[in-house]
Amino acid sequence: MEEIRAVEAKTGEALFAWSIFPLTMAACVGLAIYLFGQNADSRAAFVAPIVLGYALVILAERLYPYVPDWNRGHGDMPTDVAWWLSINVTGIATAPLLAFVAIPLGALLSERFGSQLWPSDWSILAQLVLALVIVEFFQYWAHRWLHEIDFLWRFHATHHSAPRLYWLNAARFHVVDIALLNIGFAIPLIALGADEQVLSLWMVVSAVHGLFQHGNLSVRCGPLNWIFSMAELHRWHHSRSLREANTNYGQNLILWDIVFGSRYLPSDCESPTDIGIAELSAFPMSWWKQLISPFTWSSIKAASARGEDPV
Repeated sequence: MEEIRAVEAKTGEALFAWSIFPLTMAACVGLAIYLFGQNADSRAAFVAPIVLGYALVILAERLYPYVPDWNRGHGDMPTDVAWWLSINVTGIATAPLLAFVAIPLGALLSERFGSQLWPSDWSILAQLVLALVIVEFFQYWAHRWLHEIDFLWRFHATHHSAPRLYWLNAARFHVVDIALLNIGFAIPLIALGADEQVLSLWMVVSAVHGLFQHGNLSVRCGPLNWIFSMAELHRWHHSRSLREANTNYGQNLILWDIVFGSRYLPSDCESPTDIGIAELSAFPMSWWKQLISPFTWSSIKAASARGEDPV
C-alpha cells in the first residue's frame, strides 16, 4: 500500500527543497579541499566532510521529510546498520588488492604511452569532474548488468529490498554488489595516475550524494536533474514496477543514462513512495539471510511465487 505524503508544505520548505543539496555538497567538497590545502591528515580530510554530510542529512530528514512515515522505524534499521558496517569492512579489506592490481596497470600504461595519463596540472575541481565521469561509465554498466543479468540481480536485490528510503539504507548493499559498484572505482583512477586528493574527493562526493539520493528529504533539483542522479530520479529506480525501476542507473551522475537512453523522470506525477521488489515477496529482511540470499535464490523465488512473506 502506498505511503501517504503530507500535502501541506511547511514554512521554509520550498527554500529548503531547492537549496539543501547544492549547499551541502558545496560545503562538504569545500571542507575537504580546505583540509587538504592545510596539509591536514588525509584521513581527516576525507572523514570530516562525510561526517558533516551525515549530520546535515539526518537533521534535515527530521525537519522536511519526503514521506513522514519513512521517519518511523520499519524494523529495518538493524539490517541497515549491519550492512553499513559490512561495506566499510569490505572496503578496508579489499584496498590492498585494488592497489595490487591498479599500480602495475598504471605502470604499464605509463610505459605504453610514455607518461602519466592523468592531467595533474588541471584544477582540483576539474580533476574531480573528470574522475566522476570516468568512474560513472564503469559504474553505470555494472549497475545496469546487476539489474539485467539474473545471476547478478540476486546480489543487487538486497539493495532494492528496503521498505523505505532514508539516510542509512544508502549502505544497504551486499558485499559482492558494493565491490562491483563502488570499490573497483579506484582501479581506473589509480592506473591513470590520479592522486590521493582526487580519490578522496571522489569518495566524499559519492558518500554525500548517496545520502541525498536515498534520503527521506523534500528536495527539488530542477536543472541539476540533468547532471546528478539525485533523489527525484532515484526514487523511480526503487519503484516496485520493473519498467520504472530499470532506469536511472547512475550512481552520482545521470550522464550515461542520458547517453544510453535509460533516464526516466516523468513530469506529470510525483516519484513513487511504494518501493521494494514486487515479484519477491519472500525476500528475507535480516542481514544474515540477505547475506546468503544469492545462494538460497531458488527457494526465495519459489516461496515468492506462492505468495509467501519473508521468514
